[in-house]
Amino acid sequence: MRRYELLWILPGDASDEDCEASVSRTTSTIAASGGKLHSAELWGRRNLSYPINKHTEGAYYVAEFSADGDGVVRIGKQMTADQSVLRHMIVWAQKVETGKKDTSGSRDRGRGARR
Repeated sequence: MRRYELLWILPGDASDEDCEASVSRTTSTIAASGGKLHSAELWGRRNLSYPINKHTEGAYYVAEFSADGDGVVRIGKQMTADQSVLRHMIVWAQKVETGKKDTSGSRDRGRGARR
């Protein structure tokens, strides 16, 4: 199973109960599709770059989960069918390596200095 990130936007005027219900539906969909939820959090309420369905503000949520390809398709279809979600995006979360890059084996070894 691969690790994914799901970002979805709810209308800015959605109540806290509506937001919690959306998170609950999303987590249950991830579990029902055979995935494992790692985290889910509110990024905050922000102004949208352009109006979406006459909404100018949105509540941004992000979730990290692991699932197989079929599970990701099911999660995407559920997010599309959910009328309270303005937009959603699922991306493959690659591991980010931290630290310095080893440049000792660079391909310029043994050559003269470049200008």
